[in-house]
Amino acid sequence: MEESKAIQKYTSWINTRGIDPSIRRELLNIISSPAEIEDRFNDNLRFGTAGLRAVMGAGTNRMNIYTVAAAAKGLADCINSAGAEKEGVIISYDSRNMSREFAEITARVMAQEGVQVILSDTLRPVPMLSFAIRHFKLAGGVMITASHNPPEYNGFKAYGNDGGQLSPEGAKAVQERMPEFEEIVQYLQKVPTLEEYVRENRVMYVGKTWDDSYMNMLRKLRSSDSLSAESKARLRIVYTPLNGSGGEPVRKILADSGFKRVFVVSEQEKPDGNFPTLRVPNPECEDSFELAKKYARAVAADVIIATDPDGDRLGVATLDDDGSYRMLTGNQIGLLLMEYILSEKSAKGTLPENAYCITSLVSSRLSRVIAERYHVTLEERLTGSRFFAECIREHEEKEDGEFQFGFEEGNGYMFSSEVRDKDAIAACVAIAEMAAVSKSYGLKLIDQLKAIYRLYGYAAEKSISIDCSGPKGAEAIKHCMEHYRFLGGKLGAIGQDLYYRDVKTYIDKMPEADALIYELNDLDWIAIRPSGTEPKLKIYFGFYGDKTAAESRLKTVSQQLLHDINEVLMGKR
Repeated sequence: MEESKAIQKYTSWINTRGIDPSIRRELLNIISSPAEIEDRFNDNLRFGTAGLRAVMGAGTNRMNIYTVAAAAKGLADCINSAGAEKEGVIISYDSRNMSREFAEITARVMAQEGVQVILSDTLRPVPMLSFAIRHFKLAGGVMITASHNPPEYNGFKAYGNDGGQLSPEGAKAVQERMPEFEEIVQYLQKVPTLEEYVRENRVMYVGKTWDDSYMNMLRKLRSSDSLSAESKARLRIVYTPLNGSGGEPVRKILADSGFKRVFVVSEQEKPDGNFPTLRVPNPECEDSFELAKKYARAVAADVIIATDPDGDRLGVATLDDDGSYRMLTGNQIGLLLMEYILSEKSAKGTLPENAYCITSLVSSRLSRVIAERYHVTLEERLTGSRFFAECIREHEEKEDGEFQFGFEEGNGYMFSSEVRDKDAIAACVAIAEMAAVSKSYGLKLIDQLKAIYRLYGYAAEKSISIDCSGPKGAEAIKHCMEHYRFLGGKLGAIGQDLYYRDVKTYIDKMPEADALIYELNDLDWIAIRPSGTEPKLKIYFGFYGDKTAAESRLKTVSQQLLHDINEVLMGKR
């Protein structure tokens, strides 16, 4: 019987001279597990919505020293081909296991290729990296992180000189320049130690000046000038960094902004890549707030805020009318922030005539109504902060707009063109300000959300992820997308024809993307797309207007469509 390509790659890895001994031992331990070999070697890692991201371990389909070094070499080649090696790159990392080691390997490879490297002297979050690229006028950057994925994951996010994650074209260019395994093994053996590059000033550490510059930028973003020091000091906040990189900058900016009663969840305070008290370090998940809620009840907190390991996503739970703590969805947080920022600027007369906001195609449609009220242009883009960064760049090139705010339903928020990625650090300050304003009027943050619904109509929204991991998962997702694309505007499970948009071919000013959008009437909509970072199929629903009617439509349609999609994924259709 002919060996599979995965087995051939596995054999090649074991027999390669100079391979790291720990990698070889790990491979020998799975020699009698063909399914495990197939999973590790059935493909090479590819750049997705947020660069490379995968489970750590030996194999072409895993994050390890060789996949990281290959990505660093590919990025360095791109920078050299643009003649930008002297401008340099900045590298940071989060709290995940192996993040520092992967960052140091990246620094060594890029220095070896003649690229000047600035290396973070400790872990720092994504928004600080994006800010630093623009602030220090660099050619790009790298963040070692797997964001909110489970503990066994890590990743490699690559950034361009605008501070945004690489465009699809830029990511493709890096991918094409990544050397094969045997080549990178031999290459790494010839790369000097990090200490040698530091002595030669080809790698330089940076710390305090970076922190100070970022904090100064955050101070400029404060929205409410009328909020008294007493109101901020009275607010009780429980904060958890979920064992990630956000802890220090969040506590520092909250204290600097006058919030004195900040209680940090001690079990989740220190950076820890094992995330011992968490199923996954994801601020979108209810169970990530279990410990924080215990703290909140003990100190009578007004609001709970959480940041993920790389500090780009924010989660919020607010005190509800019955005394419990209610988690807000990513859309609800986005609507609150959008209304707050635009209303504050409008009241102060600082909202420019050419203002614009950005949301993703699968975010709340109430953003359209808010933008219309404040006469602000709303740009709708594909999911992923790199598309938001691209939108800002386009406006700057045309000199036809001033960016105000951006959000996507996956708990990501952008506040300034100086940071071209999601910024949970800035979001913490904005949420604290909103909660303090509410409390000064004898209200809770949840009352602000209710006011939005009274003003613009209720939003019954939901997103569901279907796990499609395993060797046949990608094939099942592809079959499902092809099935619904073939049906066009007809979703049989719903029993009606819909206005249909295939993002691959329809939407003006957008690159191709594997996503289907169905618009029912007025603002109501459905979307289906594969996740760009995990082996999942994602389905989104949005229904608006009267609360009872909207929730009824959401329940009926979601149940019918999910049953239909599961049958398609299982190959029954």
